[in-house]
Amino acid sequence: MNLILIAPPAAGKGTLASMLVEKYGMVTISAGELLRGVDPNTELGKQIRDIQSRRELVDDSITNKLMEDRLSQQDINNGFILDGYPRHMPQVDAINDICERLNLKIDYAVLLNVDYDIALKRTLGRQICPNCKQTYNRLTGVNPPKVENMCNDCNVELVTRNDDNEETFKKGFEAYLHNCEPVIEYYKSRGMLIELDGSGSATDTFEQFESIIRK
Repeated sequence: MNLILIAPPAAGKGTLASMLVEKYGMVTISAGELLRGVDPNTELGKQIRDIQSRRELVDDSITNKLMEDRLSQQDINNGFILDGYPRHMPQVDAINDICERLNLKIDYAVLLNVDYDIALKRTLGRQICPNCKQTYNRLTGVNPPKVENMCNDCNVELVTRNDDNEETFKKGFEAYLHNCEPVIEYYKSRGMLIELDGSGSATDTFEQFESIIRK
């Protein structure tokens, strides 16, 4: 089973992907991780870091090439999950071409729906342990720390990501709506779209997915 995950910020995409990996033995392929994984000492790595330092988007030709190289590896045989790709229609065309060349098939595009207010609260309440990387949330009631601002396991002070603020979140959410709407409609028109309600718990979302694919 090969999937594309589509979701706005803080919809729980990463959590759903990890649950799918654990149960089905799939691999998650993140476009962002592919870009960060390029050796910064190479010319390509320097180019990518320079673009990202200016908060600009890396050219699709680079991302597409990295994606094709990654999908050529043998560990995808149990299935893969594309996270953060394709983000817009030119990348949809690219992944279609890549799959044709590599004799692969996308089975479903999985859309996680969550409204703006819920996603914003998840973002603003998110806290991370700098030691074990466990994530907590002080606003949603889902996995709050037992002691305010402290990791349950490491007993160290939790931190907040610099980009977990309303201004950054709003920009990301609006960019998602602008870029991904045509992508969503494309997969919907081809009968490949699975829509899930991402406003509840991760377990609820995973159970929704399984109930749909078993039909």
